Amino acid sequence: MSTVEEFFQVLQLPDRSGRPKYQRLADTLVDAIRQGLWRPGDRLPPEEELTQLTPFSLGTVQRALRDLSEQGLVIRQHGLGSFVADPPRELQDPWHCRFVGDDGETLLPIFSQAVARVAVQGHGPWTRHLGVEAEVMRLDRVIIVNDEFRIFSRFYGDRRVLRHLWEMPMEELHGANFKKVIVRQCQLPITEITHCVSTRAFDDEACERIAMPAGTSGLYMYASAYAGRERCVYFQEFSIAPNGRSLQFPETTVSPF
Repeated sequence: MSTVEEFFQVLQLPDRSGRPKYQRLADTLVDAIRQGLWRPGDRLPPEEELTQLTPFSLGTVQRALRDLSEQGLVIRQHGLGSFVADPPRELQDPWHCRFVGDDGETLLPIFSQAVARVAVQGHGPWTRHLGVEAEVMRLDRVIIVNDEFRIFSRFYGDRRVLRHLWEMPMEELHGANFKKVIVRQCQLPITEITHCVSTRAFDDEACERIAMPAGTSGLYMYASAYAGRERCVYFQEFSIAPNGRSLQFPETTVSPF
């Protein structure tokens, strides 16, 4: 197994990717965790030690750790340090992010981490789907596809209608299949889902969440889910990092239960 010093040697090399320094450090820490250098519950090196192991300032180190904390990969405890969190939970039976493996049939595993939940004011692309009277919430997630690439998802719904999703503890949203929560807990049958796909330049937050340089372009998808023909239950946006995988769409409408 590589030592801590060996993992950080790559950061001493010239980098032409355009990624911010904090993102390079965050990605290196994630690689070290995934390769077993640190395991869930392990304490990461203190911030001051990371500044000695890398060519980065204390501010850059703190930004990288904050980014990993927001993604749910690291737990920061004041006065105690930063600890590796439990791994993201696999999302079972995905309906939107269905990427096909090398055999052309198997769906790749995906893991989701909830990173934010906020009330939304004003109008946006969700308005024509949910209506002007909706009390809109937004749930943000980072989705990791087979440890190959990331997706940033913004989920919009009326928090009065989807109250269970609005009130669930954040940790229970990790790996949750929102469609199943809506059907079982909110008692709303999802009868139809529409997908629309285009290419576009992602906004800065999306680029940061999918660990890509600012201005990255990629596949943008939105999905609108309905209970019956007229009632939109949720509107969801996906910013998908560039990748070589095929995206599969369901061939039939959704079963209510």
